[in-house]
Amino acid sequence: MLIRNVIVKHIKLSNRLQVLADLVKDGASIIDVGSDHGYLPVYLAQKDKCKRIIASDISPASLSAARRSAENFLLTEAITFLVMPGLDGITAAVVDTIVIAGMGGETIVGILQDAPWTNHWSINLILQPQSKRNILFRYLYDNGYDIIRNISVTDKRRQYTVIQAAGRSSKP
Repeated sequence: MLIRNVIVKHIKLSNRLQVLADLVKDGASIIDVGSDHGYLPVYLAQKDKCKRIIASDISPASLSAARRSAENFLLTEAITFLVMPGLDGITAAVVDTIVIAGMGGETIVGILQDAPWTNHWSINLILQPQSKRNILFRYLYDNGYDIIRNISVTDKRRQYTVIQAAGRSSKP
């Protein structure tokens, strides 16, 4: 892509992150909780796939890596950066897609418990637990979420589980 005589390179995602990106619907309003380096938000912004992209992390230092990635790809205006724990302050009026990846299953459960509005059929949950996925599966099952997809992906010789889920509730 050529923008104002500057060649902009395209980000290449790892296999794990590519699966996450592929589960994001066109036109989504997304939050990437615990965005880490921000590669997923950068990729989605480059593809112009979402109407809103939020990268969040728990501390300014953690979020700075995501901001640097966006700066490197000239996309700081396309991504909103928020320092916050989990989904604190976010509602279904703000996002319809939630990505929580690279955390333990128990941490993901804690984030979902603190945001009961996520148990609505219109919310696309894309979850990738690094550990204790059985705790996450049990929570989803016991709390009225449907598993839409359970995908196994290999990335750098490591096996990951990616879960796409949605709530059964009709009240946001």
